[in-house]
Amino acid sequence: MADTPFIRTRSGRYDTAGLSSKEFSRVFDQIDKDRRKSRRSARRTLNPLTLKNKALDDIIALGKKKSGTFYTKEDLKGFEANRTGARQQFNSSQAGITYAQLVASSQQIDIKRANNRVDDGSGIKRATPTTLKHNVLTVSVEASAVSLDKHHRVKFRFEEWDQLIEDVTDAKDSAAKIAKRLCAGRVSFDCDCGRHQYWYRYIATAGNFALAPPKEYAYPKEKNPNLKGVACKHVIHALTRLQSASWQVRIGQALHKSAGNNAYGDDPRKTTEHFTDADKAKFNRNRSSQTNVAAVKREHEKYQKRMGALAKRLDNDDGRIDKLRGQLTRAKKLTAAQRTRAAKKQAELADEKAKNALLRQQLADQAKIQRQTFIDALVLSGTPRAEAEKMFIEYAKNQTKAGNQ
Repeated sequence: MADTPFIRTRSGRYDTAGLSSKEFSRVFDQIDKDRRKSRRSARRTLNPLTLKNKALDDIIALGKKKSGTFYTKEDLKGFEANRTGARQQFNSSQAGITYAQLVASSQQIDIKRANNRVDDGSGIKRATPTTLKHNVLTVSVEASAVSLDKHHRVKFRFEEWDQLIEDVTDAKDSAAKIAKRLCAGRVSFDCDCGRHQYWYRYIATAGNFALAPPKEYAYPKEKNPNLKGVACKHVIHALTRLQSASWQVRIGQALHKSAGNNAYGDDPRKTTEHFTDADKAKFNRNRSSQTNVAAVKREHEKYQKRMGALAKRLDNDDGRIDKLRGQLTRAKKLTAAQRTRAAKKQAELADEKAKNALLRQQLADQAKIQRQTFIDALVLSGTPRAEAEKMFIEYAKNQTKAGNQ
């Protein structure tokens, strides 16, 4: 066990109770250091090379599954397919995951524990921000009654910070409105708990919403071989509280301060805030501790309305293009002056085509979002993902038939 100046509990864990924000950060930095050192000597991890190597001796070296049987080539092929699916599902080309998508993709047991709706003592109740360093927020989450730990550290990086800070003005409610968008938008995250380490950090890395370091390339072959869920109860609980105005007002103040900063935008001396006891008292007035599953369904309805508006606009623009095309056909028989006007109309036609193409792409993008939101909402209500995908296909067919009638 590492020799450190930090106090430990009787169970051997670091004592994280009653610490200031700075002390909290130092203790968990030490925890990260200890785990990184321990990980260097890990054995039987299913790293990317091992996953591709189907040699029998290497597969046997991975050890046995919970069932007592050895892994097979088919197991490894299934793991590769799961990894590919995770990258596609979470659009790994863009960093972060939204609050709505995180809730829709989380396992029900994690949401229940985050809401303290379990009777085995594994539920959690409290979380408090401790530090904001540029666009990274650190949150102290009180551990459950059955945990050996007293607290866990959750960190969120606001991936849209650089984009949204450009919209901040001196208007009274400007920063507050932008903070609300920021907290509901894309975030990358990390948690020190075992659930995140052994179940979800691999998914977060594959989906490009892991706040690294550390990154996880070893497949969770024992704990989460099917790559179900995305976040532990601590992350869900903390991100839910971030949707409350009582937390967002402080984030908004930091946004406004950063927007007027003359130093580098990420200068740690200018952008690091360790929250005081007075700050924490305000944070603790937050009563928004329950994850609202219905929010996902509302997002789905919003997407449907947007898609309908886009489709209507697209139809109108198609009519305008047909009219211009007819005018150009007649222009072939006109005088030189009239041909000049026709050339102008041709330029307008080209602009309309480009605009039309953009609208079609927007409609296609919205269709993808609609599909994901529809499926996530069903999964969230307990429907298996494969069945949810079939239901969406049937729903899409019915919508097409209704539109043709």
